[in-house]
Amino acid sequence: MKLTKTSVAFLALNAIGGVAHAQSSVTLYGIVDTGLLFNNNVKGSHLYAFSQGTSSRWGLKGTEDLGGGLSAIFNIESGFTTGTGALSQGGLLFGRKAFVGVSSTNWGTLTAGRQYSASNDLTSIYASGADWAASGLGYGTRASDVDNVDTSNRVQNSLKYVSPKYRGLQAGVLYSFGGQAGDFSRNSVVDAALSYSNGPVSLGAGYTFVKDPYYATYGNQGNSSTPTSSVTGANNNINNRIYGGYASAGSQQIIVAGGSYTLGPAIVGLLYSNTQFQNLGSVNAVGAIASPKYAGGTATFNSGEINLKYQVNPALQLAGAYIYTRNSGADNVGSAKYNQFNLGAIYSLSKRTSFYAIGFYETASGVDSTGKQAVADLNGSNYSGNNHQLAALVGMTHRF
Repeated sequence: MKLTKTSVAFLALNAIGGVAHAQSSVTLYGIVDTGLLFNNNVKGSHLYAFSQGTSSRWGLKGTEDLGGGLSAIFNIESGFTTGTGALSQGGLLFGRKAFVGVSSTNWGTLTAGRQYSASNDLTSIYASGADWAASGLGYGTRASDVDNVDTSNRVQNSLKYVSPKYRGLQAGVLYSFGGQAGDFSRNSVVDAALSYSNGPVSLGAGYTFVKDPYYATYGNQGNSSTPTSSVTGANNNINNRIYGGYASAGSQQIIVAGGSYTLGPAIVGLLYSNTQFQNLGSVNAVGAIASPKYAGGTATFNSGEINLKYQVNPALQLAGAYIYTRNSGADNVGSAKYNQFNLGAIYSLSKRTSFYAIGFYETASGVDSTGKQAVADLNGSNYSGNNHQLAALVGMTHRF
């Protein structure tokens, strides 16, 4: 077949375009989720509400092949509420993620921006509240997500490195710059994690240390000294009774370890966390919940979880979890215990669309962080009028 100059040029352009397309890509993805929520005790009253269920979101992620196994990458992700269309994460446009970096098949990945901690990347898979129990809504977490396994708090202004996997081992480290002139460590975050997977066994552990957590991670601006999170309250970055009284902590330390074992259609998960609010009384937590005047003490939360997922058939998954959390108190001001049960069923119509029904029940006893009688306080909800709280959620999830 005889080719004209025009047809040769056309084929050449298509070839070039094909190569460029193979070397770089941008993907649009997201989740649209909605449901109906019932809570039997919100400050003493029943609540019937439209719910966003698992956090709805949309995002763009891309990669460009730079050659030699090296790629430039980016990811921006925006959360929103399905019922109103409003932005989540305190009104931030890309509050869920916003980072850019480089990735190497041999050396790992380095990213910079607002992102999840390395600890969360490598341990959240073992927690029901970060998986099937309405991840993003918060109801299924340990004691108002005191260990941040459900990423109630992202880390902003951060650099993160994650290694490639080597014989099942993977490591990650992160540092967040506080951005305070004359005080390098103020509002900073240091984080490290390690994971291992081999066949049916999966293990992970993480360590996080935060300076001035009320502003560094519970707010939405890591270099701020003013409450910024409209997610947790217009004038309060930690708006819950379980640990809101410890908002004046000078630092927070979180240690998380977990694992899972797959046996046929069943996956058993375990998770332990130790969270400390240290040097209480060090930070002027503007707008925080009223609490005793702590002076230099430490409040410690120990939490354990066991959960089970069972794939009944390709479409139906059943799951359950039990969570126990104990607050040891601080400065001789009481202690509290929290017991929580999560129960769920997910029915998949396809790989992209599913229906779910999830129940949550929490009980509380002892004295909470505010120095008052402890009450149930499911994360993402207002606290109960007494020591127990029951909630149920039914809804639909579509992924694209």
